[in-house]
Amino acid sequence: MKRNLKQQFGQRLTVLRKARGISQEDLAFLLDVSVETVSHIERGIHGPRFDLLEDIARTLGVEPRELFDFQKD
Repeated sequence: MKRNLKQQFGQRLTVLRKARGISQEDLAFLLDVSVETVSHIERGIHGPRFDLLEDIARTLGVEPRELFDFQKD
């Protein structure tokens, strides 16, 4: 089954977050969002707003385009 863009993004976010040893709770705190928001993004229920996308990239130390590099997963 092909995953949609939100699901692919969520999986990529999960991989990047775990590779840095950051919990969902810690990421939520660093981004000033709820843990539920992080969980929903990672599960592909919701996609992030553009400003949150920039914050995610900055927090994880990647370029925004790397968040969409689904071939690395």
